[in-house]
Amino acid sequence: MSLFVCVSSIFGCSGKQALQETLKSSLETSVIPAFEMSCRAMFEQVDATFQKGVVEHTTAAQQQFEASHSPLAIALRDAINSASSVTQTLSSEILDGQRKLLALAVAGANSKAVNPLLEVPLDPTKELSRLISERKYEEAFTAALQRSDVTIVSWLCAQVDLPGILSMNPLPLSQGVLLSLLQQLACDISKETPRKLAWMREVLSAINPTDPMIVVHVRPIFEQVYQILNHHRNLPSTRY
Repeated sequence: MSLFVCVSSIFGCSGKQALQETLKSSLETSVIPAFEMSCRAMFEQVDATFQKGVVEHTTAAQQQFEASHSPLAIALRDAINSASSVTQTLSSEILDGQRKLLALAVAGANSKAVNPLLEVPLDPTKELSRLISERKYEEAFTAALQRSDVTIVSWLCAQVDLPGILSMNPLPLSQGVLLSLLQQLACDISKETPRKLAWMREVLSAINPTDPMIVVHVRPIFEQVYQILNHHRNLPSTRY
């Protein structure tokens, strides 16, 4: 399945005729335009969901307040008005490992340094091999991604059946891991480009942009990934 089909199934994109034409070319020819369309669809969906939620909650709060001036109605209104602060409070309770991954992803594509606070083995592949042999995929990818080392991340992707993992129900990888994985694979897209693009296609198909864990991070990270891919496409040495 192509990247265009994956994105279309998630975000309701149109353009099946364009897909048929794109399939005639190589993966590297189709992935950038398809990714651009997926990003735009993603942004539109996030904006639409946010705006719809604001309208619905505001309307409900206003109706409750107009129906009664009781302390309960006032409390409801105040709760709606402070929704953003409540969301921030809830977000702060996300597992520490996921917060670290999202922080690494948002930090940018150029960071290569390993977090000095993280204690990792000298040869991480041994520990990662143990984790995947025990089918502890979430732990394995979290450990690899926290190193901010694309070489290790790519090695791990090559050791597992990524499409198979992403087709499991329930999904063994959290949305935070998936978003960070997409971002880190894009960081060094100039190396093993076809392979990484294939992995990114699979990861993208599994990302849920409305998941509470990642909803506030989806837009900036997708914009960053798109910019990286667009820059790579425009390099003189790149043929698309």
